[in-house]
Amino acid sequence: MHAASRDAFGPHLRAFTRLQRRARVARMRTVFTLFVVSCAMCLAGCSHSRKFELRGQIVAVDRGRQELTIKHEDIRGFMPGMTMPFKVRDARLLEGREAGDLVKAMLVVENATAYLSSVERIGHAELDAPPPPPRADVLEPGQPVPDVRLTDEAGTSRMLSDRRGRIVAVTFTYTRCPMPDFCPRMDQQFKQVQGEILADPTMRDRIALLSVSFDPAFDTPQVLAAHAQQLGADPRVWHFVTGERDAIGAFASALGISIIRDGPSAAAVTHNLRTAVIASDGTLLTIFNGSEWTPADLLHALRQAH
Repeated sequence: MHAASRDAFGPHLRAFTRLQRRARVARMRTVFTLFVVSCAMCLAGCSHSRKFELRGQIVAVDRGRQELTIKHEDIRGFMPGMTMPFKVRDARLLEGREAGDLVKAMLVVENATAYLSSVERIGHAELDAPPPPPRADVLEPGQPVPDVRLTDEAGTSRMLSDRRGRIVAVTFTYTRCPMPDFCPRMDQQFKQVQGEILADPTMRDRIALLSVSFDPAFDTPQVLAAHAQQLGADPRVWHFVTGERDAIGAFASALGISIIRDGPSAAAVTHNLRTAVIASDGTLLTIFNGSEWTPADLLHALRQAH
């Protein structure tokens, strides 16, 4: 094109270029807007919060812990009927509630927690049997921890006392536990603690973590091995173990664990949470109650132990 022609068309070319730039910017804005909208839709659609209707009978009310223990029917799509405690975030949901109340509730299950968002009283009936009283013979710090035979995920059977010389942290779980703030939380707590132990040469050879299953009929060594592998449990530090049911029950009871089996199914079990630290001489150092403790809390106790 001759210079005169370029000069003649110059204003038009510059205008056309400006239009191209504006169109490109508009396209980019549109793409960005669609990207933001799609991200928002993904976040909304990928939420891990699930809701389930629950029907059952209140067995106990613990206002201090904002907790209802409910014997419930099967929760469709989530878990079979059993008796277990449920947290409530709004303490007002406990007002007027008492053992024996028949209720309809909404169970919200999130990544690491579960709670009741509503509790509606729909009737009342006498309880089949009163809840068992708490045991009075729970060990105190400084007392020797009773020995028990434990079989790990590799099928190796040994006594708890075989670990003398090591500081041992013990928690109680079962692999079929569906509530994210019960056994699965204990698994995740121990997983974080294991990572810190493995990274610290001064702790690695003197500390052991034991996750004890009280569901031996289902939690065979093969099941425990698969569970341990899924969690990345390193056998240098962390073992999943079980044993003869009555022996495990007595051992758990001495550490303050209450296990209520609601019928013949091992899945129909109610239990509390306790995590114990046992000194290298086999005596009890301390116990963390519930699931509110943090990995930092347990690590501090392990580092102070001897």
